[in-house]
Amino acid sequence: MAIRRADRARLARLAGPRLREAHDAVEDRAKLRNKLRFFRRVALLLAVAEVEPESTCIARRLHEAEAALAAIPDTPELAKADEAYLACLDTRSIDDWQTPRYRPPPRVEEPIKSAIERLMTRYRTDLTDIDLATHSPFELFAWCLSRHGATYDEAADKARKAAEDLLLLIDELPNDPTPDDPARTDLIEEHQ
Repeated sequence: MAIRRADRARLARLAGPRLREAHDAVEDRAKLRNKLRFFRRVALLLAVAEVEPESTCIARRLHEAEAALAAIPDTPELAKADEAYLACLDTRSIDDWQTPRYRPPPRVEEPIKSAIERLMTRYRTDLTDIDLATHSPFELFAWCLSRHGATYDEAADKARKAAEDLLLLIDELPNDPTPDDPARTDLIEEHQ
């Protein structure tokens, strides 16, 4: 038995809120993961610049993003499923067979890269001595990059290398304390 066109439309309207709810949940998780990645990147760049991330807004925002993602709970399987779901939502190929309709031109917004370069120039020339505790994560990201180069691409490459070097230095630190380590002598004194 065939489903009538009116019934099919009614079923689609009824399924709409559930589909939007699932789509919104997936998008929220993807945004949280992107925020967490960005905040970790800025915290690492601050550490490269020898600035304590705890003295800026990054630490608070990083902990908030981690807590929000832990509340889901987020697993690698869920992340892969979300990626697959978002990849399926690209409907450009489906729209090709539909009748042409008016689509407004996309809004022209300032690219993020040019905004970062503008802030980098400002931090390199005008504002050499700033209070990092009052700036947003985006401004902190631009400030960190301004310490490594004049353009975004140059600074990003140099900052990436500096971050890798910092992580290698951290990995080379010994995990076991030596007998001369002050923390170890304190522990020995406590247990005696």
